[in-house]
Amino acid sequence: MWIIIKDILVNVLFILFPTLFYFVFLREDSRVREKVISKFFFVLFFSIILTMILPAVYSEEFKYDLRIIPIILGFIYGGLLPGLCLTALMLGFTYILYPAEFFTALGNYIIASIVLIILSKFYHTQSNKGKLLILTGFYSVIASLRAVYFIANGYFDQIEITIYLSVITLFTLICVIALIEALNRQIMLQRELEHIEKMNAISQLAASVAHEIRNPMTTVRGFLQILSGSKEIPEGDRSFITISISELDRAQTIINEYLSLSKPQKNTLEVIDFTKLINDSIQIISTYAIINNVEISKSVDDSLKVRCFKHEVQQVLINIMKNGIEAMDGSGKMHVSAVRKNQWVEILIQDNGSGIPKEQIKRLGTPYFSTKEKGTGLGLTVSFEIVKRMNGLIDVQSQVGKGTTFKISLPAAQVKNET
Repeated sequence: MWIIIKDILVNVLFILFPTLFYFVFLREDSRVREKVISKFFFVLFFSIILTMILPAVYSEEFKYDLRIIPIILGFIYGGLLPGLCLTALMLGFTYILYPAEFFTALGNYIIASIVLIILSKFYHTQSNKGKLLILTGFYSVIASLRAVYFIANGYFDQIEITIYLSVITLFTLICVIALIEALNRQIMLQRELEHIEKMNAISQLAASVAHEIRNPMTTVRGFLQILSGSKEIPEGDRSFITISISELDRAQTIINEYLSLSKPQKNTLEVIDFTKLINDSIQIISTYAIINNVEISKSVDDSLKVRCFKHEVQQVLINIMKNGIEAMDGSGKMHVSAVRKNQWVEILIQDNGSGIPKEQIKRLGTPYFSTKEKGTGLGLTVSFEIVKRMNGLIDVQSQVGKGTTFKISLPAAQVKNET
């Protein structure tokens, strides 16, 4: 009995060590793990192979291992495709190593895979305690069914082993989940610290040049105001002066926003007519679009209300639309849409420009990173920070040669007639 328990504990090392090795040396962004066959997949596959090659052997008929744990991790933390691939590869090795067990394993793991696919859809919305309860319940059902099978078939000598196996497996599963969650949290904190350091660098740079920029801007604005009062200026030209003054004021606002990156202004969120704001933003950028031979279409729902910073969110929209126009390199089409979805207002800004490589998408919004040859990346950095301060979300999807879609989700304001 103790020899079998010792072999099961060796299986525990086959699970824990590769997982720890991955997070220390091979860690990837969670979005990468969920969308592609990543390094995490190969680490879990390595664990499966080791547990299957070196199981705890009671007899020729009864062999025990912990292969279920990598399968669970594959679905929950790797995603649908890695989970299915791991299951398929595990079944393939079962057919090679233990052909007599193949059909039993096939039936069991088809059912387990379906359940794990369902669980994975809401697993990450739970607290750490909720996650542990979900997987504990899942494995407890598996252990109970195994015990029922042994009792029904008279294999009473396997009940004690089943209890030890279930306790060790459940303990290992809880440890691995706790380890993954703790390391994920540590990675997030490290990235947040790096982000804060970069914001501090930007704020220091902005503060050092803001004063020098404001002085000439104030001078230019003063002369423009004097010219606008001259009776010798034709009315048509006077409108250009008015627009120039307005743009100088907007530039002044943008400078203030750069300064607010590390020291946010104490603005209060206000409920605004977002339908009007987004239509105004499209109108402002339309001249720039015409100059670059870009056609802008829109589909904006009526009566959209958002709780946000009015001038700041307009800056975000104009900045992203301007980037999209420049990405189309002389001609193209852009579509802007805004709809209410549950508690969010979702804005899509789609262009058919050059697109962004996948490895660069996750770097968008970081200081001094830009896909443009002469860009600084500060515009998107400011935009991401503004959306974050408004409790919103930004997601970017892109394909090289086909275009890019920015999805901005902002908290919808509750109107009086809502129930």
